[in-house]
Amino acid sequence: MKKKRSSVVLLLFLSIFPLLLMLGGFFFCCRSSGFSIDKISSKLVFNAAWEVESITDKQRELLIQKVFPQNYYYLAAGNQSYAFISEDRQYVLKFFKMQNLFPKEWMNSLPFSILHFFGLKHEKGNQLFSERIFASYKDAYETLRKETGLIYIHFNKTREFKTKVNLIDSKGKKHVVDLDAMEYVVQKKATKIYDHLSNHLREERFEDLRASIRSFLQLIAVRCEKGFVDHDLSIRNNFGFVGNSAIQFDCATLTRDSSMKYPMNFRQEVLEAAERLDLWARDNFPEITVFIQEEAQRLINQSYE
Repeated sequence: MKKKRSSVVLLLFLSIFPLLLMLGGFFFCCRSSGFSIDKISSKLVFNAAWEVESITDKQRELLIQKVFPQNYYYLAAGNQSYAFISEDRQYVLKFFKMQNLFPKEWMNSLPFSILHFFGLKHEKGNQLFSERIFASYKDAYETLRKETGLIYIHFNKTREFKTKVNLIDSKGKKHVVDLDAMEYVVQKKATKIYDHLSNHLREERFEDLRASIRSFLQLIAVRCEKGFVDHDLSIRNNFGFVGNSAIQFDCATLTRDSSMKYPMNFRQEVLEAAERLDLWARDNFPEITVFIQEEAQRLINQSYE
């Protein structure tokens, strides 16, 4: 009887062990902390949908002479990308988290429930998700370049620049990246909106403060006029300033929606943005709520003219 029981235990162990080993490898492969080139590398093939117009000579000069020659230092990591800031703090390189968007091929054989448990979508779901992100950035680059601070996007592998860039991760380790072989975007470095407004207040630059509030609400208005909406309601993590000009630096959730051009939707969007900004102001600097309300009302009144 004992021998039979031991055989059953051994059989169960041999049956379960490969699954445990696979799950362990899955966990350490996908959840290891820190940046690595493998995490931003992909086997994506050329897709005509991601092509953009050829860059101008002026753009090429900026990229080759000013943007790419610098070292880039780890800045932040979001759900979809890693961000690195240039030495002169003027530019940001964003590389997409390809391991999140496109899990390893062997993972596709795992049950869907296991993928879901580890926070990953099924292959087809991930493909659609990544396509939406790329489409959002491409639309922003082509239509809202000034409003998003985008300088360049690169979603198809090329031999455009034949240039490598040095990335310094959060631990000080250097990674040399072939830019032609990666999917990435180049953006102007922005100061986050609440930090920017707080700085003006601390230094009592009230005219600059009002101008910044006006610029933010005008950005929302222009976005609507060009037929875009963003269902991500976060102001803190999506908007910032280059000088006193507001930009939306997180473009991943921007979506084309021509109905936003209608005056009623335009006004509603401006009012909602003003309300979210007002909520922050009430908790931190209640004295500026009047600026927010006045600037929002001014934009609304202009829409009736």
